[in-house]
This record gives sequence, structure tokens and C-alpha cells, in this order.
Amino acid sequence: MKSVYEIKRFKNSKSLEFIKALKLYSENIEPAFRTDTKEIMYWIENFHVKYKDSFYVLGFYLNNTLIGFTEIAYFTEEKLVVVDYLVIDKAFRKNNTFYEFINKIEEFISQENLLVDYVVAEVGCYLENAEPPENSKNIIRLLKISRFNVIKCKYYVPRLGLVNYESEMIAVLMLYSPDNIKQIKKETFIKIINAIYYKYYLRWYEVFFTEKECFDYKNMLDLLMSKILKNVNKMDFIEINGYSSLFTIGTLDSKVLKLKKGVKLLTFLIISIICILFVGSISLFIQNQFGIDIDSQTSIFTLSVVIILIISSLLFEKKSNFFSNLLEKLIDKL
Repeated sequence: MKSVYEIKRFKNSKSLEFIKALKLYSENIEPAFRTDTKEIMYWIENFHVKYKDSFYVLGFYLNNTLIGFTEIAYFTEEKLVVVDYLVIDKAFRKNNTFYEFINKIEEFISQENLLVDYVVAEVGCYLENAEPPENSKNIIRLLKISRFNVIKCKYYVPRLGLVNYESEMIAVLMLYSPDNIKQIKKETFIKIINAIYYKYYLRWYEVFFTEKECFDYKNMLDLLMSKILKNVNKMDFIEINGYSSLFTIGTLDSKVLKLKKGVKLLTFLIISIICILFVGSISLFIQNQFGIDIDSQTSIFTLSVVIILIISSLLFEKKSNFFSNLLEKLIDKL
């Protein structure tokens, strides 16, 4: 049987198909990262009434069977589409299904005659570290194959509501542009974040919050924005498709990683041998020229290294990772 994929827009919050879509969404999103379905039901009918921008809730179908759910918002002034949630039912999660989903969303945007400069999608990283976890990497790989690219700048997903603290996290912001650009100006990046934070997240909660809660939520957004501005302060342009070495696409990923580890280990061994020979030669030279025996030299050298390590650990913030990161960077440069 031929596979026929379709995207259908929901306009009525009381339609049976929309209720089914919300059920699929709820069953496939972790509670901490799930938007209240009552809020989605409200905005499906009211976003375009309150604002000149647009909000769409879409169902993804395979042979007339609902298998996916997504929300997208369009901001007219910025010519920006924000893809919020890409949910596929567990029984249908195959690479080809994901690509069909993205393709159908693209077709929908075209059919709506939306004038688009950029399409962005958030991928949560959950942890305060340099690399996203494996499940986030998988989504990033799939989006990259779908012609999205990584914006090489730290980004933060705002909290879903005031007290869902787990939903606020570091994220990777993915960007698609028709021109497949490799960098954007800092001002363009800030304009995109402003739209996401204040025209999407803040607007979303304004009708559900009290005046005090709105004030507190905006303060939270302002704090996240200040972190981003501090990060890009000295940049003129921001690179697109960053972290490429972390998100290599292809079936040979594991072999490539093993090969890289082997090369690093071999490099480390060679550097170690060269250092031992060099230090040994210097020690013999000092013994012959100044009469200081090698045991005394070793004691002096060891004491010096210990002092350097102690001073460095006090000067650098990430004490436990500084030296390993330094070695990692040194090897990566070779």
C-alpha cells in the first residue's frame, strides 16, 4: 500500500480530531516539557484575533491516521516562523517519517503564502554542559538533514509558566533559511530572540497570569535575554551550523568517533615520549654543567608543578575540568 502523508490544520478547539491530536501530544511529551493543553485550546482560536501574527496547530497524518502533532507561530514583522514541538507517535518514529513531517510543514508554510526569512526550532539540552544529551543530538541530526543548521551561540528555553522550573534549560537553536546562510548579524539574532521571548512566550501567558505574575515572568525573560546579550556582546556576526564536529551525520558516526579517539591517544603518547626525551636531555645537561643530580632536579620540578597546579586551581572557575579541557584543546589543535 502506498504511503500518503498529509498535514491538516485544526481551527476548532472542540473538534474530535483536535482532541485526538492533543491526546497524542500529551502521551508523547514528558510532563515537565508539556504546555497545558487548555492553553493550546485557547490560542488556537484567539491568537490571530489578539495579534497580527499567526498561530497554527497541525496534525500529521499517514493514510488518514493521525501520527504527529506540531505547533508553529508566524511573526509578520520579523518574517519568522517558530516551530514549537515536533511530536511523532512512538509507533511511527522512523527517519523517513520525520523527513516527511518536515517536508509537509514546509509545504503548509508555502500554501499559507507566508513571507519567510527564517524558520527556527528549539532543541532542549537539559544539562549545564557543552554537549546536548544523545536524544537531543538525534533530533539535531535529523533537523540538519532537513536543512536546518545550528546557531553557534548559547540559547535558553524560557520556563513554561512560573513554577515549572524543569522546563527552563539551555538549548540549541536551529535555523533554516532559504539561502542556506552561514552566519547572521548579531542584531538579526537578537531580533529573533526578542520575537521568541516577548512575542511568543510572554504573550502566551499574559491572558492566564495576574499582573504580578506577568511582571515576574517578564523579569525571568529579561534575565535570560541579558545572559544571551552578554554572550554575543563582542560579536559582529554569529556562525550558523556550529558544533559540526559534535553532530556528524551518517551511518559511520561510531567508527569515526573511535578513529578520532585512537588518533588522540596516539598523539598523546607521541607528545609524552617527546616530553620525556626532552626533559631527560635537559636534566643530563644540568647535571653535567652545574653538578645538580637528577633526584634533586626531580624534587624541584615536582614541587614547582604542585605550586602551579594549586595557583591555577584558585584562578580558574572550573577547577576540576580546567586541565583536562586544556589537554583536550591542545590535542584537538593538532
